[in-house]
Amino acid sequence: MPGRPRFSLVASIALVAMGALCARGQDLTTPPPSVTPGVPLTLDLSRRDLVNFLTDDKALAPYRSKTGEVAPLRDVFMLGSVKAPWAVIWDPRTCRLLGIFDLAAAEKTPESTQPPVPSTNLPDGDSGKEDNSTSAASPFLFKAEGSFPLSKTQGASDQPRYFGFRLVDGVPEFLYHCGRLAIEERIWLDEEGQVLRQRLVLKDPPKNLVFSVPKEWKDRVESSAGSWKGTDLTVPKEQAGEVILTYRLIRKETEPQPSESN
Repeated sequence: MPGRPRFSLVASIALVAMGALCARGQDLTTPPPSVTPGVPLTLDLSRRDLVNFLTDDKALAPYRSKTGEVAPLRDVFMLGSVKAPWAVIWDPRTCRLLGIFDLAAAEKTPESTQPPVPSTNLPDGDSGKEDNSTSAASPFLFKAEGSFPLSKTQGASDQPRYFGFRLVDGVPEFLYHCGRLAIEERIWLDEEGQVLRQRLVLKDPPKNLVFSVPKEWKDRVESSAGSWKGTDLTVPKEQAGEVILTYRLIRKETEPQPSESN
């Protein structure tokens, strides 16, 4: 896209509280994705070291040392667009969507409730102070909860192994294994930034695919296949080859506000 700055996502984040999380990174600018119908946005992709902002014990488990210290997030992927106020965070260490940061909300968040500034060089095992704020104005629209989302699927485990990533039509696709499962996962912003889409492709899918989402997000996530029971989506084998989840980022006026635990 002519004249587009390569570091547009980083520049946007530097203007708000998300800049307090960043320790280092290298940016890539990608062309518009064309994976599904809609109005997908031009995406910016970067790699970052961040203070660990997770607060759920099970989600934090892979980052805790034997002495209980919480490791920082290293080389996580950050995805966003200058046309949408979101920074989407995906970690190759745990192969999962970790968070969605609301840049607009961060501008209104008091400094005392923002994540702490990390040191320039985060040492191994350094504990990123957890964001235990009880403010309802948390800039995190989404935080990962529970074990690995596919851990309840037959043949899966809660310790995925990252293989690599590639760009497909401008969209990042992450490749990893989880137990006996080989998974391809894409994430991108769509519909003018109003939704986040997550596409899962399983090679030789199991009898039933089970995918878990945070409790507060159950009513804001839609699936291209399967049925819900509580926070668990179950997709039968014949439909589990490709599943697309749609996360509605713009809350409807009739929806309740999130609890203060976020």
